[in-house]
Amino acid sequence: MERNREHWYERTEVKKITADWVKLNCKLTEREQELLQLVYDRKLVRRDHLETISPSYRKLGVSKTRLLNRAIKKLYKNMVLDKAHEKQDIGKGNNPCIVAIDRAGSLMLGVTHKRRIIHKASKHKGKEYISRYLPSNVQHINGVNQIEVETIIFCEENEYEILEWQLEQSRVFNYNDEKIILIPDVLMILDIKGKRLAVFIEYDTGSEGLREKKPKIVKEKLIKYKRYRSSNLWENEEWQKHFEAKVFPLLLFVTSDYKRVEYWNKTSKELGVKSVAMYIDKYVDVLSKLVEVVGR
Repeated sequence: MERNREHWYERTEVKKITADWVKLNCKLTEREQELLQLVYDRKLVRRDHLETISPSYRKLGVSKTRLLNRAIKKLYKNMVLDKAHEKQDIGKGNNPCIVAIDRAGSLMLGVTHKRRIIHKASKHKGKEYISRYLPSNVQHINGVNQIEVETIIFCEENEYEILEWQLEQSRVFNYNDEKIILIPDVLMILDIKGKRLAVFIEYDTGSEGLREKKPKIVKEKLIKYKRYRSSNLWENEEWQKHFEAKVFPLLLFVTSDYKRVEYWNKTSKELGVKSVAMYIDKYVDVLSKLVEVVGR
């Protein structure tokens, strides 16, 4: 932990948090309660992403950063949220903090607590210090959250509505006596001024199968989607209420690795999976074209 950030992490670490302790010490506003649920649903969220993802803070205009920082500080001190920073590159400014649910927050939501930020305790001159580290999947989570931010901004600018933004909702089914578990990063449904667009989004950092010319994970993911479509289970999912006729979502593959775009598009065509792959910088451009087609 950098020396100039030590004061930012100062708090009294409560060893045992009970429902009575939470009731006495954790008084949350409606905005803060909304924040708590948003963070829980996304596991880890960068502060600047929260400024857009949170409807309440997004509406605060120029004051949103100051007020959000104040809320995070309060919730951190009260063991409701935990926080850490990504590694800072030399010569660059401070990275926004990343927050996760802490033990009091889990109690307030009535969920089993799972620590997302890694703690390592040490002692110096009899005083205990805790260093905080982010897990290896933080880049993937950041990428999915960035896509959500760009989608929100795109929709607000064009007066579209996000009807569904489902994160990591698992689909479990059997195919030829084989158990298949499909977990899309996102199921997104947009209202395009009365017309609807359904999309599965898969975000890829390019880190898995890094040395493979034809990444095995890419083909395996596409095969799961093909088998899921063949199962017809999607026809009975709750989100179909947004459509008059049954719709299977288009699959978007958003990646930080240029080399995977061509391979994904080629493999999806070979497997007969309706899909489009793109580099992350092109996501909004592709979404705009899809919306244009739907809106005709």
